[in-house]
Amino acid sequence: MRTAAAGAASMTLAAAGLTLVTATPAQAAPRCNGAKPSAIAGKFRNDTDQTIMVKGDKYVGKDASGKAKYKTVEVAVGRNGGTALGAGVCDADFIKTYWDWLYNGVELVDGDSWRKIQGSWSCQNAPGTGYRIKCG
Repeated sequence: MRTAAAGAASMTLAAAGLTLVTATPAQAAPRCNGAKPSAIAGKFRNDTDQTIMVKGDKYVGKDASGKAKYKTVEVAVGRNGGTALGAGVCDADFIKTYWDWLYNGVELVDGDSWRKIQGSWSCQNAPGTGYRIKCG
């Protein structure tokens, strides 16, 4: 019975045009100023020789009342200097690579998992370390 009631509530919310917001993976209140990051937004630069996936907030225009609208997206950030902003993400929340990599040069992270971006991040190739790239 509880499941049916929860389903009905979700359908009512959907019919009313409302969206439930969670803090993960996107921020409940995007840290963007339109399509550009605010001072506290997560930023990302890819200086490796591979494409890296980023999950974050994308500006999608304004609603009927003129309020900015955002949606959570996963986009590929190009190699050799690509940025999350250049890929359309104004607040980068998570990155994922396809290789094992080092976080701040110390912690090994499985490349198939999402990793939280805090502040301004970049990734570089890390030859001679035993790992493919270094991020932090």
